[in-house]
Amino acid sequence: MKKIGFIELYDTDIKQKLSTNSSFNFALYLFQETKNGFELFRKVEDLKEESLRGIEHFYLSLPVEVLNFRILEFPFADKEKLQKVIPFELGNLVLVGIESIVYDFKILNASEAANKTLIAYTDKKIISAIVERFKLNGIDIYAITSLELGHILRDNKEGIASLLIAPQALSEDEKIKTAMGEINAPTINLRTGEFTYTKDVEKSNRLLKLMVVLLICLAIVINANLAFRIITSKSEISSLRGQMRAVYSSLFPTDKKITDELYQMKSHMKSLKEKSDILIGVNPLDLMVNLSEKKPKGIVFDEISLDKDVITLKGEAVSMSDLDAMKKGVSEIYSNVSVSDIKPVSENKILFTLIIKEKSL
Repeated sequence: MKKIGFIELYDTDIKQKLSTNSSFNFALYLFQETKNGFELFRKVEDLKEESLRGIEHFYLSLPVEVLNFRILEFPFADKEKLQKVIPFELGNLVLVGIESIVYDFKILNASEAANKTLIAYTDKKIISAIVERFKLNGIDIYAITSLELGHILRDNKEGIASLLIAPQALSEDEKIKTAMGEINAPTINLRTGEFTYTKDVEKSNRLLKLMVVLLICLAIVINANLAFRIITSKSEISSLRGQMRAVYSSLFPTDKKITDELYQMKSHMKSLKEKSDILIGVNPLDLMVNLSEKKPKGIVFDEISLDKDVITLKGEAVSMSDLDAMKKGVSEIYSNVSVSDIKPVSENKILFTLIIKEKSL
């Protein structure tokens, strides 16, 4: 649960305290967040380390006597517009100059005719000195407000001028109740402008920078892992290609120019498959036996070629009668048998080509 410290300064002579470096008189109310809001769990009057442990933010209440006030009327109630206009209006009313003060404002009532706005301000030097004094004790003030002003504005907005001149002392219960209201929504906050609380922003910036560094580290790790995988993959691919080249060279030693092992191997496999298709249904040994049985003695075969659809035989015959007898005998075994390219070379030698277009019946 969130813990909040609320410091109430009692001193009305803060300038003197600061000039003499005297200690402040104060009370520290410690609130803890619950399901029903903030509740007081302890009140201390020192700034010992154990009292400050675990406190997330510290609020500071200034006595109303330390503040100066102006009530101005504006024809609008827009806070952004008021933030721009008030410095010019207030500069005409403050003798020390707008640069020497720190201020905040509160709209008292809003109407179509005029919007009354309360402006609370004090010397910048006072705010700066108070903030630095508490920093020496390890306390960075989150917001600077006023319990008395908060009580007046919450309970009695009418006749506010007289109450600011002569404020009434608050009871302990009224202080606690008002402090809880200020934690939820400060009436004013003089920790503004150059005194704006920046610790949360700095913390967020540190976390953002840490996140950026972690993201960069993560990106480096991811890229390094990716680069390692790419290098490993390239090494494995190179090794596989080397193995493929060695296998290819052993299978096809006559190929001296190797550009793409896989493509060339596929080409060879395709060629082998086509040649194997030629031999489907054709037994070369049976073919030779059949031809020897039907071949007359005067016939000699010099060359046999087996293609997918055609068996081509080239040879020599002694006479045309032997050639006719051979064709007749082969036709008894095979269909579509023809003889071509008959060329008499001498009296006892005739060259011929025997073509068989169909396989054995």
